Amino acid sequence: MIILYTYIFIILVAILVTVIMTQRAQNSRRITTDKATRKRLFYIRQVVNLLQDESRIPMNIIAKTRSERIALCEAIHIVRSHTYGTDSSPLNQTIRDNGLERLLFQRIRYSTGLRRAHWLTLSSCITLGEKSIHKLERLSNSRNHAIRIASVISLIASDPQMAIQRISALRYRLSPLDISRIISLLRRGIIPIAYEPLLQSSNYNLQMLGIAIVRNFGIDIADKRLHDIISSCNDKAIVREAILTLSSLGRPLGRAKIRYRMSSMSISERKSFCRYLATEGYSVQALRTLFSEKEMHYAEALIKSYKRDLVCRQYT
Repeated sequence: MIILYTYIFIILVAILVTVIMTQRAQNSRRITTDKATRKRLFYIRQVVNLLQDESRIPMNIIAKTRSERIALCEAIHIVRSHTYGTDSSPLNQTIRDNGLERLLFQRIRYSTGLRRAHWLTLSSCITLGEKSIHKLERLSNSRNHAIRIASVISLIASDPQMAIQRISALRYRLSPLDISRIISLLRRGIIPIAYEPLLQSSNYNLQMLGIAIVRNFGIDIADKRLHDIISSCNDKAIVREAILTLSSLGRPLGRAKIRYRMSSMSISERKSFCRYLATEGYSVQALRTLFSEKEMHYAEALIKSYKRDLVCRQYT
């Protein structure tokens, strides 16, 4: 009996020690996270001040420790990702003085998976040398998708003039999320791209990028090109995106070719499309040419369920 109580006591002590150690580890991690957050916020303010400084006196930011330099990298990435049309050249001296390129590529070399993709993403916001670009080119063919696309984004950001060539040379298809990340570079003014050559391209990635540009920037004069894609393209994914883009532009969808293309979609795709058109504000009458009587019951219920504000603008 004494042996049994001894075993129970040992087990309870072990559980108690485990709970205490776990709590300490969590507290330590929380303190470390708080410190990193404070450093990041400090450097965000520093970077913003540097970009807004209009005086002729050069302002420089010096990070003394490795953790501070990492926080500076993250701050530069956050600021550049959320500012559009800003001249970032004042940051180049800070990047060189703090050796941020070398720091990031050391981290990239000794990390794997999502951690490596994280460091690659940070590298898209700093000026890179030729040696670093060669390393990114190798990583752009990685088996890991996150590493692959982070490398491509960094390559495009480092040399915008080569963006089309790099995208067309990819041996794999970009996902909608990948393309949206490239669109974010466009919004920041990093890549100057004309959409028409992309829509006319026979390359899947370029054509999908062109459609995404039209959709995201609301280029309504591109509807003729979109109709051409719907009529002639054999890739169902591209045709689907072209129809979705036409509807996002508020264009009529009653043409025979569009009806034919939609009739070849699966039931789940048609249902998804029906939901999208309802959110875009298409009327019941506009949808009757696209969907069967059974599908229209679903469409009518959806349209009635969406509440919209009618804004009347008075022009003088």
